[in-house]
Amino acid sequence: MAGGRSFTGVWEAANRGPGPDQEKLDRALVAGLLLDTMLDGPGAPEDARSQPLAVKARLQRNLVTHLAGRVTLDHFRTLVRNLDRWFPHYYPLVSPALAGSEARGAAGEAPFRSEAAPLGGARALREEALKNWLSSRVQELLPHRPHRKLHPDKLRDFLRRTQGRWFRVKDFQSHFQVDRKTAWEYLQKLLAAQLLDHNQERSAAVRYCLADPFLVVRAGALRQKAAEVRGDLPLALARAAADWLITTGGEPFWEDQWRGGHHGAQRQQILVRLKAAGVLRVVVQRGSSRMLQLARHWLKDDAGKESGAG
Repeated sequence: MAGGRSFTGVWEAANRGPGPDQEKLDRALVAGLLLDTMLDGPGAPEDARSQPLAVKARLQRNLVTHLAGRVTLDHFRTLVRNLDRWFPHYYPLVSPALAGSEARGAAGEAPFRSEAAPLGGARALREEALKNWLSSRVQELLPHRPHRKLHPDKLRDFLRRTQGRWFRVKDFQSHFQVDRKTAWEYLQKLLAAQLLDHNQERSAAVRYCLADPFLVVRAGALRQKAAEVRGDLPLALARAAADWLITTGGEPFWEDQWRGGHHGAQRQQILVRLKAAGVLRVVVQRGSSRMLQLARHWLKDDAGKESGAG
């Protein structure tokens, strides 16, 4: 491998034939190759939609280059088939865009990246609508001083990182490196200008998010529906599930990618209830693996109007 790294031990273990740990070894191999690809390959395109496609293409080439003759043909074909299923899971975990230092808080954790976003970068945002709003309105709201910490490009970057999720004053403060009072004042300006929404909570429970018109998903309605169908499940679970679904931008995802903010039985229960309520639909099933997608009526058309029920 480039840079002197070697996966020889993994190759040898993975090529011993089927066994109970075979899939774990294969996943480790693909994850390792993905990390190596991202470390050694040329920079990914700036366009967030193109980044995963470019990385995946390089990973496929590396799979051929480094595994040819080291695993059996049947094993290689299995790895290629599974790549489509595993890549959307591992890419967000190792992507520099999601692990960047700008998004990290003092504790070294991305505040609104506690769960990996679905594959696709900024797919949750109506980019043109956000770009137009920032072009026409943001200059009157942000400072005009040279070397200012708050400027349109950095604000757009912050909102693209949130992907429509709720965020805290502290997250905004950390991103722009301003004091809490300044962060709060600018959040109030952006809230009054209808760029942001507020969760109507008080004190430490206060959260903000990008307003509904700038998102692909009917976010407000989806959050309300998730809260309605949760039954006896925690409200925090419903909120986290809705947030994650908003980040998909209506794109399909494998069920094992599901990130509802919780694990175990409750995570599966909220998934079942969302499917039963018509929020999610199954688009592909391969054995026990299912690809899910938000029902069409939770999305907006290109004009930003609510589409008809699907």
